[in-house]
Amino acid sequence: MEEFYNDVDKAYAMLDLSRKIVGVKLIKTSEEFEAIDAIQISRPISYCVAVKSATRGHSIKFNKDTSDCGGSTRALGLEEPSYDFFNGTEGCKLGLFKDKETAMTIASQTSNIFTYTYGILVQPIEKYGDNIYPDVVLIISHPREMMRVMQGYTYHYGITKNISMSGNQGICVEATAYPLINDTINVSFLCSGTRFLANWSKNEVAIGMPFHMFSKVVDGIYHTINSVEMDDRKQEISKAFSAGNIADLEMEYGKTYYTEYEKEKREKRKNEKNQ
Repeated sequence: MEEFYNDVDKAYAMLDLSRKIVGVKLIKTSEEFEAIDAIQISRPISYCVAVKSATRGHSIKFNKDTSDCGGSTRALGLEEPSYDFFNGTEGCKLGLFKDKETAMTIASQTSNIFTYTYGILVQPIEKYGDNIYPDVVLIISHPREMMRVMQGYTYHYGITKNISMSGNQGICVEATAYPLINDTINVSFLCSGTRFLANWSKNEVAIGMPFHMFSKVVDGIYHTINSVEMDDRKQEISKAFSAGNIADLEMEYGKTYYTEYEKEKREKRKNEKNQ
């Protein structure tokens, strides 16, 4: 557990985030649901709105009775997809696809969790522990910090070849169900529905990953600081490490891989000119 909390602290120290990192847990039984200490929603709420609330520090749990979005209710296993979903009727009504056949094809490729889910817990990742851990980790921020998350992933896992997105069902499918089902990281530009309901900034995007990847992604971000961060960010990160009593990295100031590469190119051109 100590290692988990250390990873969480490091993530916050290294990333310039204005929101909490969110952990999502799919709860399988009513007994487990009732035992979890979180705000139990009494009025219907959309999953993405609950996620937005969790990015502000709240712990929320809800089930099918209080799930207010058909797409996320289906995607997260709170109910089974309908026949009209699979045959394209539902999708075609949205006006997002050119015809029913396209909607049917997209429905077959949309990640839906088919195992039974009784309820959903969404809360800041640091509120987990005591043998309760999330299934999926969501990070929502501006593209520059999402780049850092992907660099952290790539450091250990290499290039991801399985990014899946449609611009629809951004939080529930692209950032949650797809990473969980396919055991991979995924990026989402969000969707019109969640941008309306949760009022995300136009500059925000999301990354979702299975929880078991979180530690290595954090480690990858840590080990690429010197390679990619400029001096001002290195100083900010170093201060954050000190404030959080995190073992500091020996910062290499005045250099990154790309500034060193530019120096090499300038030196090469200079030598060629003098020959």
